[in-house]
Amino acid sequence: MTDKQVVLGAAAPAGGTDFAVLADAARTAERGRFDFFLADGVTAANALAGFTDAVGLAATLDTTSAEPFDVARRFASLDHLSGGRAAWNTVAPAGGRAAEFVGTARTLWDSWAEGVVTLDRGAGRFVSDPTAGAFYHRGRHFDIGGRFTVPRSPQAQPVVIVSGDGPEARDLAARHGDVILAPLGTFESARAAYTDVARRTVDAGRPAGAVKVLFTATFAGTAASVADRIVRWVREDAADGFVLPSLPTPDGLDPFVDTVVPLLQDRGVLRTDYTTATLRQHLGLGAPPSHRAVNPRSLQKVPS
Repeated sequence: MTDKQVVLGAAAPAGGTDFAVLADAARTAERGRFDFFLADGVTAANALAGFTDAVGLAATLDTTSAEPFDVARRFASLDHLSGGRAAWNTVAPAGGRAAEFVGTARTLWDSWAEGVVTLDRGAGRFVSDPTAGAFYHRGRHFDIGGRFTVPRSPQAQPVVIVSGDGPEARDLAARHGDVILAPLGTFESARAAYTDVARRTVDAGRPAGAVKVLFTATFAGTAASVADRIVRWVREDAADGFVLPSLPTPDGLDPFVDTVVPLLQDRGVLRTDYTTATLRQHLGLGAPPSHRAVNPRSLQKVPS
């Protein structure tokens, strides 16, 4: 029986503004065959797309000072630029606005169907469906409609990471997320959180494993003891994996990549090379659930 695979992410050095340091950290994560690298912002993630080939590129953008159209556009563009490696990390505040925000962004990403871009320059046709990109959303916090300007991206929808703990974050992840990232606690509290996320995901009408449960962690001890701990937590359903901070030191992630990663690979729980192209595929996620919600009347107002 194949062991459950460990999900690994790395976060950018705290407070780091030197892009050379950031790029080196992202390349080290890729050398360690991590699933994704979490940058501080979308601009940095866009730049890192040119310095990496396979590792996923996540960026943090909250829902309190932005609008769904802009967020959806920026991450769909990152997904195109990176060849399907984009992820949006959103911090879950209390209240229903965040859930509606993420759901609205997913509606926008869903507004382009697969294969409608034809790019027939000779005939002057670029889409086979004149309503491609049309969207409409009416809710408590957002009432928007029109045409989304970025065609369907390589992953169909960028991966959504929800950062936070507690009922609001878990509900948001269960309904609209692909990953939940929470602070590390005890083994027992992690198992309880893992079970709770699975229950909430099923209650939301999705499969129990549709949301990956990750914890932020720094590990101390020998390489063997660290590998043992990671394998135990993942094997015994206390976590799907971990996100490691890139320490602001000259070595950064290198000690972990050089000593712990080979042990995880020897145990068959971490890839030895990338065999998939997109971040969704790296994470073993299925096709994203459809959030398309178009009012037919609104299509009459959308130019072809």
